[in-house]
Amino acid sequence: MNKLIKDLQHRHLVWHGAVKTPEPNLQSSGYSELDQHLNGGLIKAGAIEILTETGIGELRLLLPTLTADPDRLLIFINPPGHVNATMLSAQDVNLQHVVVITPEHEKDALWSAEECLKSGTCGSVLLWLDQAIEIHQVKRLQLAAEKGASKVFMLRQQRYETLSLPLDLSLSLSASPAGVDAQINKRKRGWPSKTFHIDMGHHWPALTLGEIPDNLIYFPASKAG
Repeated sequence: MNKLIKDLQHRHLVWHGAVKTPEPNLQSSGYSELDQHLNGGLIKAGAIEILTETGIGELRLLLPTLTADPDRLLIFINPPGHVNATMLSAQDVNLQHVVVITPEHEKDALWSAEECLKSGTCGSVLLWLDQAIEIHQVKRLQLAAEKGASKVFMLRQQRYETLSLPLDLSLSLSASPAGVDAQINKRKRGWPSKTFHIDMGHHWPALTLGEIPDNLIYFPASKAG
């Protein structure tokens, strides 16, 4: 019996709800507050939902993760504005590894994300969604991410579905003067959380002085073309 339990634990099929031990296959988010609530960091492969308004610091939060694998592609699909290449370059992102895809229809955006994820050439895929997404569509993205050892971040302003989606992580963000406030809505092998603050002062010391604009990564005034 002990051997069976150890085998299930090794395959991550057993979760000890009352024991906070670091999960395998995690990488630091770059922010200690978020790592602490996620019991070690973000998953290395899977589907992550980010519920957030545009331009409040959501991409500043993800930058350490997006730049952690510089030899693989970074994909922006259906971004809400023009991607700021100058800022990405300043963060040592190889612009030759950045791909921006602007499909006309959301179904094409989902197809593009799935193909990018399962190719194995992408470290992260950022996918902006404006409509409801089906459970089977999330599952396809999740399986594609696992196959390609990639992450897909699905960014949108609100949840449209009434049914629970098979996400590895769902995170809500709201604006804060020195960073963002976050709440874990759902995560595998863990519980939801109350709202907690993520201080960005260490990464962006000028942020509290109001010297960094909201359009740090993209210009939200117009649709990317």
